[in-house]
Amino acid sequence: MSASKCIYILIKCFYMKKENKLPENLGWGELSEEGVEIWDANPVFEDPEIKPWHWLKLLFYPKKFFLYRYLMKAKKRYKQKDLRKPFRILDVGCGTGADIIDLKRIFGREVEVVGIDVVKLQVELAEKKLKQYGVNAEVKYYDGKNFPFPSHYFHGVLSSDVLGHVEDVPQWLKEINRVTKKGGSLAMFSESEVGKHAWIRKYLLNQGVNVDPHAEFHISLYSKKELKDLLLQSGFNIEKMLTAFWASFLVHPDEFYEKLQQQEDFAILRYINKFLTFIKKKTHPVSTAAAEFYGLLEMLTLGKWLEAQGYIILAKKTRDHYGVENANS
Repeated sequence: MSASKCIYILIKCFYMKKENKLPENLGWGELSEEGVEIWDANPVFEDPEIKPWHWLKLLFYPKKFFLYRYLMKAKKRYKQKDLRKPFRILDVGCGTGADIIDLKRIFGREVEVVGIDVVKLQVELAEKKLKQYGVNAEVKYYDGKNFPFPSHYFHGVLSSDVLGHVEDVPQWLKEINRVTKKGGSLAMFSESEVGKHAWIRKYLLNQGVNVDPHAEFHISLYSKKELKDLLLQSGFNIEKMLTAFWASFLVHPDEFYEKLQQQEDFAILRYINKFLTFIKKKTHPVSTAAAEFYGLLEMLTLGKWLEAQGYIILAKKTRDHYGVENANS
């Protein structure tokens, strides 16, 4: 395949991502009338059948690129072919079901996917979305503490942008451990404290300016070391841990814009931020595609060593959490 054709396919894939051909969604991090933060997005793989070129779309979803591929590798290791004993994946904090749809598109009937969420409205929206896309999967409400499943039930667990919203993280991780089979896979993206390499965010935070657009909902943020310790104590061995968007001030200036432009100080930063935000909006969607693709490249190259804000965590369960009852796996 020629280089020009590859570029054409990449651009086409990104436009497929951005075009409004899918059922409308509420948005990412929007507030409901009850003051609950709603996480609604469309799936990456909206078509019932994934064509070879559709996989290129993951280049513009860096978090999903790592999380989905990790679960795919876990599925390959699973030798059981009997559909009565399917490979099971739990999506913790499934939102309105986009990841569930993607996983069912990827794996088909060989994998059973179940989603749980603490927001009843999101569960209802997820059930509707699954019907819209013709996907057969189950979504359940849970109280945020106790997972409604038996021990050692799932081969893989997915959780993205959830840990930072959890009140009792040790208990939450204990439940993930409990429902996961020994040797099972955990594919997670976790919000975190601002790391030492997120220089601009850290500088602003030290000056009393938190530019996190979801700060009021992030109640459990940990450092990289603390996250590692929590996972280890919960019976998981981290195989890979990558930071995301170290250069967010440059590639995602819109995340800084609202809080930063409200300040009277930081004139130089405010000017640069205003200029970068203007350029990004004017060149959207190309600039947005470039930013997401940059995020993927950053994680592949520097993500292992940097400490910014938010981490891809790919781990395996090595033992039961203390207090988890024995069960056949």
